[in-house]
Amino acid sequence: MRFLTLTFSFWMVASTVHAKIVFHSHRDGNTEIYVMSSAGNVQTRLTDYDESDAFPVWSPNGRQIAFIRTMFSRKGDRNYEIYVMAANGGNPRNLTRHPAFDSSPDWSPDGKQIVFSSERDGDLNIHVMAADGNNVRQLTRLPFATAPKWSPDGQQIAFEAMLGLGHGRQVYVINTDGTHRWQVSQPVPNTAMFLGGWSPEGTQILYKGSIDHLVTNSFVVIATLNPTRRKALKHEQLPIPMKALTTVAWGADGESILFSGRKEGKPGDIYRFRLRDRQLIQLTDHPAKDTSPEEWNSRLPVSPQGLIPKLWGDIKFSP
Repeated sequence: MRFLTLTFSFWMVASTVHAKIVFHSHRDGNTEIYVMSSAGNVQTRLTDYDESDAFPVWSPNGRQIAFIRTMFSRKGDRNYEIYVMAANGGNPRNLTRHPAFDSSPDWSPDGKQIVFSSERDGDLNIHVMAADGNNVRQLTRLPFATAPKWSPDGQQIAFEAMLGLGHGRQVYVINTDGTHRWQVSQPVPNTAMFLGGWSPEGTQILYKGSIDHLVTNSFVVIATLNPTRRKALKHEQLPIPMKALTTVAWGADGESILFSGRKEGKPGDIYRFRLRDRQLIQLTDHPAKDTSPEEWNSRLPVSPQGLIPKLWGDIKFSP
């Protein structure tokens, strides 16, 4: 049996770096939203709801968090609504209030709009609304489109879609008015592609491939873009030494990848993969599942010299 050795580390911050990671976890009996420092410590629960609060995303100024709340009608029918709350968990409010499923929110760079996916017109498609929930408009009319992410310059939106029979799940980009769709991900047989997001400077897109739709057989790719030509110039698969990956996202510094992954039979923890030296850093270590990390930083980019890895030992696992 072959073993890989991973570094189990926390980041010691040599200078003041105002960064936080928001994520969701099942550690307190049901799925709730938590926040922690970029080093993985000071983990604090923000929500306390009888059902599920999940998939949180920071507003551009770091003062609010959008997320998905599971709702039930008096008849017991389940629905997903998009909520926004203050960064400390206060004042949660429902933005969508619609009988159809609404999910996958993401903020425009100026914080004035939220893009999301919804089934309100039959199929799951991409919609945009004002940050207060008003002025909803539909951007795509496809058999299936979800998980939108706004580009840092505010000009484009990336998302996942299946265009019809015979078309697998791929990553695409459109203009913010829904026009000029082009494909980012590189197709692989029997593999579904899941969007991770834009790099902070907007020149690359991160995505995950899951072979046969299995989380336990996944890989991560960075696509380098030429937006004016509407094409991906290069696809680079990252040497992350884990295959059971659930979600992936860019670190706020643009020099690392955050992801949730499984090892040793655990439901999942959150890790950082540093691109410049390929170091894998474990940020959470809990028996429950931690997933969907997203990092916010008021001072971008973060200087790599400001982060010093503090080694806590080695963990061995079998892939």
